[in-house]
Amino acid sequence: MSNIAVPTKESIATEFFIKRFIFANHPVLLIGLAGCGKTALAKGCLRTIVKELPENFNYQLINFSYYTDSSYLQIQLEQFLKKIAGKQFGPPGKQKLIYFIDDLNMPQLDTYDTQSAIALLRQHADYEHWYDVSKLTLKDIVNTQMIAAMNPSAGSFFVNPRYMRHFWTVSIPFPDNESLFLIYSTFLQGHLKRFKPTLQ
Repeated sequence: MSNIAVPTKESIATEFFIKRFIFANHPVLLIGLAGCGKTALAKGCLRTIVKELPENFNYQLINFSYYTDSSYLQIQLEQFLKKIAGKQFGPPGKQKLIYFIDDLNMPQLDTYDTQSAIALLRQHADYEHWYDVSKLTLKDIVNTQMIAAMNPSAGSFFVNPRYMRHFWTVSIPFPDNESLFLIYSTFLQGHLKRFKPTLQ
């Protein structure tokens, strides 16, 4: 059930714009309260893109928490990257790798009111590189882009504006009663299909 995204009129409209921004290589930020469907919408959109264009796109889901820092994040980001040439790193082949960062605003603020994980993402957004901390060498990161989601009423309540300026921001409202009925009835029907017709 967690891998199913039930399309509603709101999600179809939002997904249309998200896809256009992805194809234009522009970062997208989904903002909404808990339970409004940000994560389901983003994952459903990414699954559709990868299914339609598997040779062009792939994605990686990264969940932020209070304890996420730059060193942990860099390990996560580099899992699907390969050395292309010289100091260039990117996804295998000619694919574009889309990182989906969930709960973007969760990392704790340090003594200087900064978040090292966000600072790493900002460096990549500004200059398309980060550093190999062990070798102290530059890594140019190519063929990647970001989609993020956050709940403004949870987490640190802050993300560096110098990073936020890169995103197209969309507000995700809570689904109306008609959409909720469609979503839950679809799940219920899918569940009941596992039983005999008499039990259904």
